[in-house]
Amino acid sequence: MEKPIIIESTKYYGPMTEKKEFYNDSMSENDIKKNLLERRIKFGNDFGFDGTKIIVPLQKNSSCNSLYPDGKYVVLNEQSLIYQDIDLWNVNIPTDIMLIKKGIPGVMMAYPVADCPVVIMKDGLSGTLALSHCGLEYIDRELPAQIVDSLIKEGKCREDNIKVYIGPSANFKNYTYENYPKWAKNNIWKYCIHHKRDGYHIDMRKAIISQLLERKIRIENIKVSKVDTITNPNYYSNFSSDKGNKEKDGRFLVGTGYVDVKIKGLSKSLHR
Repeated sequence: MEKPIIIESTKYYGPMTEKKEFYNDSMSENDIKKNLLERRIKFGNDFGFDGTKIIVPLQKNSSCNSLYPDGKYVVLNEQSLIYQDIDLWNVNIPTDIMLIKKGIPGVMMAYPVADCPVVIMKDGLSGTLALSHCGLEYIDRELPAQIVDSLIKEGKCREDNIKVYIGPSANFKNYTYENYPKWAKNNIWKYCIHHKRDGYHIDMRKAIISQLLERKIRIENIKVSKVDTITNPNYYSNFSSDKGNKEKDGRFLVGTGYVDVKIKGLSKSLHR
């Protein structure tokens, strides 16, 4: 029997990235890769899967916006590489959205973040899972709504069958810009960017939820992590790091996938 889980690494497992800026200057690239592999294995063991079976999408950004069309999604079950005996961490699949269906337990799709929310959706009928990193520029181009589109197309489900989890992110009370952000082009920001004495407060969670409600996702089917990455000491935060708190310099991992409930140690809940 297969069971869907949500995985979050927290700072306990160290930075879930190979970017050298997050490591001791004395560590070589090989040292970093080996260190990260060891931590991924521990992370996987704690959640009941193989830490070499985590696949991270190669997501485009403003400096590389021609990598693929907006809203591109990939169904991992259709990628034969996931069955190979390799470390999936080293595989790059250019896409906005990843989906996984039942049938390949133990393969996780995830994204390393440090303030921006990862959005996970599940089709309640087919069990198809979808994941995407929904940072500011992705919210602006309505990626949350595109995740819904991908599930409806692949799962042939209806909006009222879709359940959503919005992962840890920067809370608008603490997440500020000195000036009104240039990337904020979508009309939705009129209601999700608030000008106060200390700057412009950005409400990513509200922007995502608003887009989902416009797509007729039921509010009771949307779960939002209460973790504020800026203030919670267990999570990395770009905002905090930029303000001088180097202990918050890194990336934590948020993801989802199916596990075999027969695997020892799977008494953990969907969200830990």
